[in-house]
Amino acid sequence: MNTAFTRVLRVPATLLAVSGLVAFGLTGCATSEPEATDAAIVQTSNGFQISDAWIKATDTDMTGVFGTIRNTTDTDFTIVSASTEIAEMTELHETIVQSDGSSVMQEMAGGITVPAGEDFVLEPGGNHIMLMMLTEPILSGDEVAVTVTTDAGEQFEFVATAREYTGAQETYAPDSEHSGGSHEHEHDDEHSHDDEHSHDDEHGHE
Repeated sequence: MNTAFTRVLRVPATLLAVSGLVAFGLTGCATSEPEATDAAIVQTSNGFQISDAWIKATDTDMTGVFGTIRNTTDTDFTIVSASTEIAEMTELHETIVQSDGSSVMQEMAGGITVPAGEDFVLEPGGNHIMLMMLTEPILSGDEVAVTVTTDAGEQFEFVATAREYTGAQETYAPDSEHSGGSHEHEHDDEHSHDDEHSHDDEHGHE
């Protein structure tokens, strides 16, 4: 049964009154494209700006955060980490295309650098913030608070709204290291099956 309220997952009160918010509507059906918005929400804090921040709704233990980051200052900044109360592990990920045309995810070396006055896009199938070892399901319409930290020690908080999304099924790069049930995530189905198959083969031929 549809509900008429939005579930809020640990959003600080200060973020509920962020200046520059523009109301928008969400649809509730599953799709391989991000749900359309009437107008992007823009959140700004001391030179850090993010528009249309959203998170993939999921009942698994991993998901991604997306949006467009803008540096409104005259100095470059580099985001080196991210965190949220609903995930025990958070990483900055990039997606690379292999020689066979398949896409794989890996942790981004050096963080996310956003040049002064420019944008950096976080999107499915591309660069994104990866939340792992989730402590609870994320439902469409939920609001999740995310904090990013720069190499200068500055912290910026924003709210990402959950949407249904079924596209961008990447796998992990073979040499990337992930813990905490990463093999069960939808991005890593092929990798997890390969691991199980290899273990079975080893035991079967002993």
